[in-house]
Amino acid sequence: MNSPVTFGLDYTFGNPKEWKTPWPTRYAQILEQIEWIDKELLNIDSVDVSEHHFYDDGYCPSPMLMCSAIAARTSRVSIGTNIIQVPLHHPVRLAEEALMVDALSNGRFRLGLGQGYYWQEFEGLGAKLTERPSRTEEAVDILRLAFAGEPFTYEGKRYSIPEVRVTPEPIRPGGPEIWMGAFAPKAVERAARIADGFLAFDIPTATQYFDACDAIGRPKADQKVNCTYWAIIAEDPERAFALAGDHWLHLLNQYIMRDAYTGRTPPLTAPYDDPKRALADGLVMLADASGALEEFNRMIGIGAIDITLVTLMPGEPIDQVNERLEYLATKVIPNLAKSDHPSLAT
Repeated sequence: MNSPVTFGLDYTFGNPKEWKTPWPTRYAQILEQIEWIDKELLNIDSVDVSEHHFYDDGYCPSPMLMCSAIAARTSRVSIGTNIIQVPLHHPVRLAEEALMVDALSNGRFRLGLGQGYYWQEFEGLGAKLTERPSRTEEAVDILRLAFAGEPFTYEGKRYSIPEVRVTPEPIRPGGPEIWMGAFAPKAVERAARIADGFLAFDIPTATQYFDACDAIGRPKADQKVNCTYWAIIAEDPERAFALAGDHWLHLLNQYIMRDAYTGRTPPLTAPYDDPKRALADGLVMLADASGALEEFNRMIGIGAIDITLVTLMPGEPIDQVNERLEYLATKVIPNLAKSDHPSLAT
């Protein structure tokens, strides 16, 4: 890339009934797209996988398994989770899986964590929403110990671990980087204290993170911040939205129905019936290269070093998305802000 800013894609692997493809076929299609990106779209730097449970469209419930499949099919792109709901996983088991993916990818793995938010996922997996903060913080402590590659014990409020040594050994000292995503102020402050980087969703949450870092003496110039967008970027955005809008609306409504937007001002509690109305409310980036660059450079301007797009919408035809990815790789990414921006100095 011409810039220190890295650029990646995030996948949900949704396969809704309206556009249902047999699961082996859909997984194969997406993995083939990722393999093509790895070999041909050389300025797309990373691929992330998200986690949710009990979604009707099969939203990826096992991101570590999918990251392993991606590691086996690629040799260049970095691979990450964006995010894993860490209270739903035992941290020692999570450490083992993370180190396996790190080994399979030869050190290309980044572990992105969040505390989760939806009651049904927690009840269905036998976890308690009220324990999210303590389980998240203790899990990061345990992951750090496990990633050191030495025997350790741990005694906390939620986890008690006798002496164990987690294998395989980390590819690099300290193991995979641990990034965290958050919305709530206390969760953002926690990320500022214990994470290696922050997974933001917009400029306000990124700014909140930088402020939290400043409050505890962590210099802004040392911080690693990603921003993830839902985005449809094309030479003819209106045509692209006509093709992809219903697929995106499906994704949006799934989140709305699972309380993801109740903290928004104003809160969103009812699904949309028209993608154009949701678009008018600013819930997706629809842009050509010029508009996309304006938004990305705003985020880079406040200090982000990593941009991620959710651009393959659930059930969307792969060829349709490949056209947009080629446009992104040739018209947008090469023109991102260059390294002379003061916030990027290291």
